[in-house]
Parts: sequence; structure tokens; C-alpha cells
Amino acid sequence: MLKEINASNHNIIVCSMDGLIDSLQLSQMIMEPMFSTHFDDTSAEEYLSLLQSDILHCMEQNTFTSFEQAYYFLASGFALVFVDGCSEGIALGIQGWTRRDTGESKTEANVKGAKECFVESINDNKALLRKRLKTHHLKQKQIKLGTSIPTPVAICYLDNKADMSVVRLVEDKLKNANLSTVSDYGELASFLDSDILSFFSSVGNTERPDVLASKLLEGRVAVMVEGTPFVIYVPYLFSDNFSALDDYDNPSIFSSFMRLLRYFSFVISLLLPGLFVAVGTFHQELIPTNMLFLIASNEANTPFSLASEAVFVHLLYEIMREGGLRLPENIGHAVSIIGGIVIGDAAVSAGIIGAPMLIIVAITAISSYVIYPMYESIAVLRILFIIVGAFLGIYGIMLLAAMVFCNICALNTVGVPYSAPISPLTISSLGDVFVRENWKKLSKRKVEINNLRGSDISDSTKQ
Repeated sequence: MLKEINASNHNIIVCSMDGLIDSLQLSQMIMEPMFSTHFDDTSAEEYLSLLQSDILHCMEQNTFTSFEQAYYFLASGFALVFVDGCSEGIALGIQGWTRRDTGESKTEANVKGAKECFVESINDNKALLRKRLKTHHLKQKQIKLGTSIPTPVAICYLDNKADMSVVRLVEDKLKNANLSTVSDYGELASFLDSDILSFFSSVGNTERPDVLASKLLEGRVAVMVEGTPFVIYVPYLFSDNFSALDDYDNPSIFSSFMRLLRYFSFVISLLLPGLFVAVGTFHQELIPTNMLFLIASNEANTPFSLASEAVFVHLLYEIMREGGLRLPENIGHAVSIIGGIVIGDAAVSAGIIGAPMLIIVAITAISSYVIYPMYESIAVLRILFIIVGAFLGIYGIMLLAAMVFCNICALNTVGVPYSAPISPLTISSLGDVFVRENWKKLSKRKVEINNLRGSDISDSTKQ
């Protein structure tokens, strides 16, 4: 959208993109001031300087000298002002595109507490965080990443809580990310993640301002990306997977019970299918006689081994789950529920799989949803435990479990062990790990990430 005008004896072009700017602001903040003011005998450079200092008053005001810069501002909702005879132009931020409301989070649901979540605009997200943390210690350093299409990225932290070496390390890792553009938070998360190959991610993400505020108060560093409602933060600990928002609104006894239940669900969802295959294949003496006869009678009519059944049913479940996620929401739920019931019942009736295996898979699936942040990791590891259990029995399960535990302990993000405060053990920080102590005790403990045992940030910054 181009508009040619003449003001103060200068030919001016105002350029903007329809749909990205606010037409009312364009009229009131740019067009009217230029028409209502008159300066005689001024050169083009002098008039451009007057536009910047006295005539055009806009919170976001930049100058540009190249076509690439001009197009970037134009696509970002700026109005461009060109004065005939000047080698540079003025970019004025009058964004007016449609924005999504800060509705309720769909990935981090809670019964009590706040309901707002982040949106796709980085400026709105910074404001939501600022509303939560009304302190001058909150720093939001904005940079641009992307060699072809620069994308605004904000590094957020509390300067009185976070270690500045961690902030510098995060900024260096982001700037060293050789990406043409940044379209989602996951692209940056891989550059901040631990270098050790693992099934577990040491970079957390959230779309809730209240969760992010609590993480920053613990000394963590967050990264916002323009165009995504999810914010990533480091360091992310193994114990963070087992805490929920409602834990801090419910009584401590109930919250502690639910916390322990999540740890138990993690063990069930990870080991139950593999243990069932291992015991049913190699260690039948561990099963009570009546149950052994029941399992044997069901499995005798199936053409596959226990391991083949377990892998087949789990893959079938993942297919139905993926189909339910990709379909429209109303149809997806129906496909997942009806598909699971119809296919499961038909497979058991036809003798393709045994009823005990179907029950094991159902219990495993429900348990894995209790700790949804770890679902992807558990889904892959579960298959590995089934395969190991089919060939090596319980001893193979124990060996693989030990390897997974060692891998968790070996992970390290920005100098903080992923397994902290469990390993290395920090007793003073255990009040919010396996159980959740009441607020009278928690309020007396100054829990910060940098104070955990095993934290060696200085060494990580040298790598």
C-alpha cells in the first residue's frame, strides 16, 4: 500500500502492508502530523531529521538504508516513510494484525489457579511475564536469529537470581545456531540441550506465564521465540517432570500422594510391558499358579509370542493415538476411543492377541499420560524394554534400567546435573521433589538452581 504526498515542499512516500498495520494509527500518527506541520527552506536530510524528532511520535521508530531492512520492517507491521533526496528512510511501528486472546492452556491444564497462557506474539508474551514479575530485576534481552529471515528472540532472566555465566552461555549457543530462520521453539531447544545422546530432554518448555515466572525465580533462563506460544527454559531437571500446577494449590498431604503416584506411574509405564514379557517367557515360576493358568489359556490360542504381541499392540496404539491427534479435535477423540474399543475387542475375539496383553497395554497407556511431559521418551524406551525382556529376561530389564539411570545421571545442562537434587543428593532441596512440603517449610528454604550440589556452571561455560 503506497501513498504519495507533498509536505513542506518535499515529496514523500508512505509504504505499508495492508492487514499488518493499524489504519487509524497510520492516519493519526503519521499522515495528520505531516500535513499539519510546515517547515520552509529545509533540505531533505533536515526534514527527515525533523520527522524523527518533532513531527512523528511513535514508540517504535527505526531508520534503514537497505532494501532487506526495509522489507523486514514492512513485513513486521511497520509503516515506511521515504523522503525524496534522502538515502535512508524511517520505519514506524504501528502493528495492527489479528492476535489470539490469552485463553486457557490446552497442554498444561489445571483445576485451580490461573488460566491464561502465552500467545504467538513475543511482545505480548513479554508483557504477560512482566505482569507476573513486577521487578526491575527482570531482564528481557531481545536478539534476532536467522541468516535469511531474522526472527525476534528474547532471553529472559532475573539478574539477582540467575548466574550471568549461564545467561552468556545461552546467548552464545543461540547466536552460534546456524539457522536460516527460526520458525518454532524446538529448533533452538536442540542447541541448548545436552551434548550427551539421551532419550530425555534437558530443556523444558511451558506456555504458562505463572510457570515461567516460578522457574525464573529459581534462577533459570528462558528463551521466547516470535510466532510460538511455547517458551523454553534451562536448566530442566528430571524431577520437574513429576510436578504439576495443582500441587501448589492443594493440601501438602494430597499433593505429596499425587507426586508419589506420578513416580509410580513412571515405573509402571516404562517397565510393566517388558516385565510381563520377561516373566511370561523366562520366569513363569514368579507368577501365581492360578494367574499362570489364566494367562496360558489366553495365550495358547494366539499365533504370536508375548514379545510380538506386546510390540504389535503398542505400535497399533501409537498409530491410533497419532491419528487422533492429527484429525480435527471432535473427530479425533471419537476415532481414538472407538478405534481402541472396536479393534481391541475384535483382536481378542479373533484370537490375534490375548486379553492379558491388552490389559497390560491399557494400564501402561493410562500410566504414561499421568506424566505426559515424558511421554515421547517413555514410548520409545518401552519398546526397548520389551525387546530386551524377550531375549534376556529380567536380567536384561535390570541391565537396561541401570543404563537408563546412568544416562539420566550423566546429563548436564549449563552446568547443572539433570538428576539434581536426587543425584548428587541435596537434602535441603528435597522438600519439593518426591513429596511437597507445606508452604510454612518451603517458604523458609531458598531453593535456587545454582545452589544445587553438583552444579558447576563455570566449567560448562568454558566448553
